[in-house]
Amino acid sequence: MDGLMYLLQKNASFSIDRITGILSDYQNSLMEDPQLLVSELSSLDIVQFTTVLRLLFGGRKEQIMMLEVNFSALRMSLEHSPGGNRSLFAVAREKCLSMLKEGHCVDLMGLLLSLSSGEFVQEDFIADIPTDLSDNTFRNLTAVFKDLYDMFSVTAQKAIYKWIITGLQKTSKSSRSLASWMTAENLWFLGRYMVHLTVQTVQRISLSEMRIFIHYDNATKQLDCVYDIRPGVGRAFLHRVNASGFDMANVSIAYRLGLLVCFYDNVHLLDSSDARILLHQLIKCNQLRGSLIEVQKLKSQLLAIVIRNQTLNELLGSVSDAVVGLTTSQLESLSASAVRSSMAVLQQVSGWTRSQTMILVHKYLGANKVLTSRNISELGSLISGVDAKLFYTVSTGELAQAMEGTLLQHATHLNPTQQHALLSQILRAAEVEVVLKKIPGMLFDQVPLSALLHLPGLEMDVIEDKQLTSSQAFFLYDFLSRTTPAADLIRTGQLLKGITCDRIRRMDDDSLVDNFPIFEKNFSLLSPFQLNCLAWRYLEVLEMINLPIPPILLPALPTEFVKNMSATTCKGFLVALGRMDLHLLTLYTEKREAIIRKVLQCLSNGIRDEYDVDALGKLLCHLPPTALRDQLTLAALPAALRQLQACVHLTADQRAQVRRKLVQLHGPVREWSAELIQDLGSLVTLLSREEVLVLANKYPEEVFPLATKDGPTPIPEDFLLAIFEVVRGTLDKDLPSLSSEADCFLVESPSADDIRKLSEANVYWFAKELQCISTDTFSETVELLGSVKGFNLTQLKALKSRGEQVWGPLSTWKSYHVVSLGSIALALTEKDIKELDLSSIDTMTALSQQTRWTLQQMSSLLYHFLESSNLTLGELQASDLAGLGVLLCGAQPSHVHLISPEAYGTTAAQIGTLPCPLPVLQQLKGTAEKVFGKVGTWNSFVLQEVGIVAAGMSFEEIKEMSLDLMPYLQPQAIAAIPPESFRRFSKERLQSLGPGSALAVTSAQSAQLSDEQLQALQVARDGLRESLSSHIHPAASSSQGSGTVSSGFHLHLFSGWWVCILCSTVPGKWQHL
Repeated sequence: MDGLMYLLQKNASFSIDRITGILSDYQNSLMEDPQLLVSELSSLDIVQFTTVLRLLFGGRKEQIMMLEVNFSALRMSLEHSPGGNRSLFAVAREKCLSMLKEGHCVDLMGLLLSLSSGEFVQEDFIADIPTDLSDNTFRNLTAVFKDLYDMFSVTAQKAIYKWIITGLQKTSKSSRSLASWMTAENLWFLGRYMVHLTVQTVQRISLSEMRIFIHYDNATKQLDCVYDIRPGVGRAFLHRVNASGFDMANVSIAYRLGLLVCFYDNVHLLDSSDARILLHQLIKCNQLRGSLIEVQKLKSQLLAIVIRNQTLNELLGSVSDAVVGLTTSQLESLSASAVRSSMAVLQQVSGWTRSQTMILVHKYLGANKVLTSRNISELGSLISGVDAKLFYTVSTGELAQAMEGTLLQHATHLNPTQQHALLSQILRAAEVEVVLKKIPGMLFDQVPLSALLHLPGLEMDVIEDKQLTSSQAFFLYDFLSRTTPAADLIRTGQLLKGITCDRIRRMDDDSLVDNFPIFEKNFSLLSPFQLNCLAWRYLEVLEMINLPIPPILLPALPTEFVKNMSATTCKGFLVALGRMDLHLLTLYTEKREAIIRKVLQCLSNGIRDEYDVDALGKLLCHLPPTALRDQLTLAALPAALRQLQACVHLTADQRAQVRRKLVQLHGPVREWSAELIQDLGSLVTLLSREEVLVLANKYPEEVFPLATKDGPTPIPEDFLLAIFEVVRGTLDKDLPSLSSEADCFLVESPSADDIRKLSEANVYWFAKELQCISTDTFSETVELLGSVKGFNLTQLKALKSRGEQVWGPLSTWKSYHVVSLGSIALALTEKDIKELDLSSIDTMTALSQQTRWTLQQMSSLLYHFLESSNLTLGELQASDLAGLGVLLCGAQPSHVHLISPEAYGTTAAQIGTLPCPLPVLQQLKGTAEKVFGKVGTWNSFVLQEVGIVAAGMSFEEIKEMSLDLMPYLQPQAIAAIPPESFRRFSKERLQSLGPGSALAVTSAQSAQLSDEQLQALQVARDGLRESLSSHIHPAASSSQGSGTVSSGFHLHLFSGWWVCILCSTVPGKWQHL
């Protein structure tokens, strides 16, 4: 400040207002360039630095002499800038770690360590923390580590554990043995870090200290929170507690063991009463992370003891959540009165399969099959077992009431038929708008367009926090735009999906520019066509005021814009694309390759460090294998691998390079630790079969759970095969199969535990091995086996045959048997289908979830359902159509017209996703016209609603469609248009398709096009407006500011001045936060 006052005295042109303006410009520079802010912070001494950190984390505005400093805005600029938080953490690391001994920064460590959710806390950081801190500082810092435990990687947790025990060992009064520091008090002091004790260390803990610890009042609370304890360590603790004199046979005090009770292994000593008490303690074991197979086995053993002297009917309500382990035959044996009297317990249990819920609900409701809000509430988690038709028996008022409780909580567990029946009934209410508010957000996208079309009115608050389909959004945007300003509409979440290209073009220029942050935040909601329209509109507006188009919109423009992009735009281009998934843009191959080439040009110096990784973000997932191999440096690898772990569309070649980088960074897999495997997660599945075998044999507890994790991409075959070989190698070859079949003698069949461990890797069992699994194993695992996607037809036939052996002839199978089959049902022949009882739409709904049916199977299933239920196609309700799903494609085309227009209208969106044969689609188009009017009157939201059914239009009908409507044909509808019709599309009609629909054109369709038509199709794919084809030029780019102000000197020469002013004027309270 003295310097500024000196300038003011020496130069009359420097007024107070002038200096205030300079400082204000400087503050804006700090907000716009977070790296400048970090650079300034690094120049401060420790007192100044900690003062500024308190202000930044406080996030307030402070008046500092002539200027109000917005510390909240400064903090946000750091958070939103790639590498911003990392840079701040690096400066804090450099300044604070060495000063911890003097007591500086300790109060700020919690905020610093939680930057970017703890990502920056790695082994090397922990290694740099002094170990000779004062006792008070050591304890305060340990408390911070304990509070942030779940934020840290497992490797970092282990490093923190070692740092803590180093401190404990230094303060230990005894040095007689390695484990002498592990007193009861220190064990309690470790908190959740106790899970990182080795088995050997646990075994050396003094029995007297263990006895003291287990009797601490707060020990139970601590042991209740060790969710990530490994089974080996858990068992070691349990044995040590047992050896210390704790009465393990007294199960009434087993609660004191916390989650250690999950490793209880004295089952053979328990009587029925004790086993039942222990079962209730095991409920908490569901919180354990990792595989719960051993816990399930323990529950099964205890349940067997409990029912040894009493029946299940007598004990049903007193065996806790072990009831989910009961087979369908055991549940079927229960009496209705036992189920009703135990419902308060059963309805709170999670993990039920659908076949189990069907049996229990049937017994609970009995012959009086009427639903009320009361028994819906009583059913709780079992609601998914209710017959869909029963929802029609509930009054709309009672359903609306239930929607606020049980149905809200469990709506996503209902099948399509149940959801549709529920919504159909509730939409019959007199005050539909009131009811719409109560529909859960995740179910709102099931509300049919036909229902919305007849609404007399609608307020904006009805659709807040609702999931919308594109057809709903297009209609609602149009409907609400009559009374609501566009600026309010685009701010309403998913309603942005409904903005048409025409509305984008007609938006006010100022409004368009002002609302860009909203568009940018919601790009994932927009279609490629909407993004293309938006990009052209921004280009048009910004060029008039000589501003560059935001780099994030460049991929939505023709490829030339990316190719000609200025090098000065690189940073913004990388940062913008790094925040979004390129797959959302539905780019054609050439454009994606052009974008990646530009990215690589911008990375001319390679991916040098973690800051480059931060800038790349999600773009890292799209780099070609050669770039991953050649441009990803060792310094950048740790951060890059964490980013790559989130990639869901890696090619085989990319995965191969990632595997090489894993080995390059971490060394041979035989040297890897259990903690590293947990941190790497799904990346471990990219290793070779030989490498996985090494890890699976050494760390089965860490590796096997990776096979059971569902994800958007299949688990590599090498990984599945490796863990299969490990499990197969543990089979007892001296034991024959437990199957009663004579030809199964000496066949090595899997156990229920083997099947649970392997999940998708069960595909490697031979058909004979599957056919020879025991009756109990089949009953316990049939639904898991039915969820395996990769079984071939021979394996499926073997499992179906085993089902007949276990359950009896097909004609005796109940609905729940068929529902539990999953993909095994694909083995059903036409003869098999005719033997089944398919009278329930809930059974058909389960079957319709399979996608590999032949057309003949679909036809057999559909018509046998109609025969069994004494219905015709015309008598099917909307919920029936929703449940039949893909099986509707098996209808004879000549019968499709019988489908009720009313039923079709409320399921049009679902039917519009079915890949039915063209003759069926043509007939469905006729039904759609009865609901939405003639094709010539269809608009954007109707085209979106009918989906693939639009492919049933004749060429003449398509020819009469407005060119402006062509982009609103769903991509699957475009792909289903016959090539002989598609070849007749004019050049103008092909150009009007838009990027998304043009990309859906099949190779068979393209093969029928002339060169001129292909050029027109390419124009559509590239997002080029023909009227603007001469408009393509190098994309405008912003010049890099010099950082100067009009006074003629660089403001960074004031480096540190603003902090000196700040530290001398900010109230002292900030220095003690």
